Amino acid sequence: MEIIKTDYIKFEDRDDALVRLMDEILIWHLDIKNCILLATSLAGVGFGDKMSKKLNVPLDFLLTVPICAPLNNECEIAIVSENMDIIMNEALIDSFDITLDYIYGEAKRAYEEIILADIYKFRKGSMMSSLSGKDVFIVDEGVETGLTMNVAIETCIAKGAKSIYVVTPVIAKNVASNLCEICDGVISVMKPEYFVSTAHYYKTLLPMGKEEIEKILDTSLQKTRDIELKNKK
Repeated sequence: MEIIKTDYIKFEDRDDALVRLMDEILIWHLDIKNCILLATSLAGVGFGDKMSKKLNVPLDFLLTVPICAPLNNECEIAIVSENMDIIMNEALIDSFDITLDYIYGEAKRAYEEIILADIYKFRKGSMMSSLSGKDVFIVDEGVETGLTMNVAIETCIAKGAKSIYVVTPVIAKNVASNLCEICDGVISVMKPEYFVSTAHYYKTLLPMGKEEIEKILDTSLQKTRDIELKNKK
């Protein structure tokens, strides 16, 4: 399901984006009693934390690493998640004549050298929360190409999520349409047809420090673990 809006007034900051996004969430009349938020980027952790507190639901974080073209480290051709799910941009891969061996090799390297290290850094070695039977809101402060959201949706499906929604202040219209085909819905404030960049739609979008992100994750993940232990009793 997709709801198209054309209100493209820039967000003042993350707080303004959250207020306007909360209004969109209310329109959907979703039951959030069994909901968990899943942030998909370090920048999105802060946004997810604010939303988690507003909705009073737990927050977790999906670790992903982009895979870039061999001769262009700014051109993302695929992405791998901590669940070893891989989403590829087949058009770019074909145009650059990149082999699958290269993709899988880089995915394995990224998992072993980056993702495992981040699991120990941000989760003290623990894997992500159980998503089985959960209503998952995949959140970020903006969605551009959709590769990260695609791999997040695939991971949620593999982990047995009951329902999956992409929840973000701004997302490219064509990306939203494509994601709607593989999840239960895309909830957003803006869906511009000609997407520029996430930062373009914010008047102020200050970067978050790593220490701040680590603190948020420590608090959020402990809260999530406490809820899981309580539900098991």
